[in-house]
Amino acid sequence: MNLKTTLTTLSCVAGLLIVVTFYVVFYGAGGTYVVSSFGSGAGIFATSTSGTATQAGKAASSTTSSTVALASSSASSTGSSSLSSGESAVTWAQGDETLSVINASISGSQLTLGVQVTMGSTGECVPLTMRLIADEQGDLSPPITSQFTFPDTGTCTGTPGEIYSAQPIVFTLNDPATLPIILTTGGTANTLFEVTQNSDGNLSVQLPPSAD
Repeated sequence: MNLKTTLTTLSCVAGLLIVVTFYVVFYGAGGTYVVSSFGSGAGIFATSTSGTATQAGKAASSTTSSTVALASSSASSTGSSSLSSGESAVTWAQGDETLSVINASISGSQLTLGVQVTMGSTGECVPLTMRLIADEQGDLSPPITSQFTFPDTGTCTGTPGEIYSAQPIVFTLNDPATLPIILTTGGTANTLFEVTQNSDGNLSVQLPPSAD
């Protein structure tokens, strides 16, 4: 009778050990279940520790901040335009040379025009006759740039047959500047042209629209 009792007790203990072992192996991993709310996997359950979830949140927050900063920087850039010589709507002859306005930019109270100068068959000084129409009375304002200075000669005298691209000519604007900005080529051509802003924020250099 004592042997039967002992065997029964041992069987109960063995059964209890099996149950405890099964629970530890299959339910004691210690992971926690969290809902991922970042990116395309939103709403998908993922197993992680609380530390991992915190790092994921920081990474997502950092990515969002970088994107916003980039968009803000792009929106605040200075308006400008750039044209190839064949596209320029403002081209005129001055003596034996041909001049074209091929780009424009505004920074603060300064307007910078890039003027391409195509020399003729003679090496001569190219006068800078461009003027800004400063007010409604038609007063003319000269550029800050006093003359063309070509890189190969260091003066306003160009080399015969040479093409000088985007020579910078700088004007001072009223602050704030009012668009469109009206200018004249001066010289014998004395052609009016304007710098205005497109809907995309870039500048456009063109002849004034004709009145019908």
